[in-house]
This record gives sequence, structure tokens and C-alpha cells, in this order.
Amino acid sequence: METGTKNILKMAGFRKEIEAVENGFCPICKEPVVKEDFRDELSKKEYRQSGMCMKCQDMIFGGGHGD
Repeated sequence: METGTKNILKMAGFRKEIEAVENGFCPICKEPVVKEDFRDELSKKEYRQSGMCMKCQDMIFGGGHGD
């Protein structure tokens, strides 16, 4: 997760979610993030910004958003 994003989220009260990401877990589903699951650069970029796993990205963005 990018430092600027992390600082904003901390100020907004999302400390537990940030801790999850720092420990390799998705902040949404709390499952371990498998970096090999990311299908494309857009998915990888979203992960770097939000920490979300591919499954949660698909759920939020409608699946296959980078295809």
C-alpha cells in the first residue's frame, strides 16, 4: 500500500485494515493475498493502492475489470 494512501486511511480510522494489508491479508475479506492471482497491471496497481485481493477486486469492480 502506498504511503500517502496509508496515512489518509489511518487518519480516517482504518488502522485494522492497514494492519491486515501490512501482514499480507486483504482488508475486505481478511484472507491471505496471493500476488500470483493478479491478472494484469491494473489489478496489481489496485492492490498497491488498496491492498485488495483479486477476489475482492472482482467483487467490487464486477470481475475481469482489467480484461
